[in-house]
Amino acid sequence: MGGLFLDIFIEYLFRIFLRAVRLFRSRNWPVINATVLSAGCPQSGLGCTVANVDYEYAVDGVKYAESFEKPFLSLDAGMGYAQQFVKGTEFRVRVHPVDPSRSVAAPQDWS
Repeated sequence: MGGLFLDIFIEYLFRIFLRAVRLFRSRNWPVINATVLSAGCPQSGLGCTVANVDYEYAVDGVKYAESFEKPFLSLDAGMGYAQQFVKGTEFRVRVHPVDPSRSVAAPQDWS
């Protein structure tokens, strides 16, 4: 049983690391508003819990759809996070200056 928890914890740390790298690499990208399409946190059979938020944004009149994931160690924490994203609400995303189809979302990391 301890090995399973260790596997879940290692996956959680790996996902946190990847998210931090994406945020760091996008630190100078322009910030725009995005709109929540849906959010959820399905129960995981194996691995850490992952909340998923689907969103859309427009750049120069062209709409793009994207999603982001945030890992959690408990289902309750992931569900609580996903419930903050009600369909139609706005939050900020960073958009790649050359390829606007690429974006990085971290809605609570900046105002």
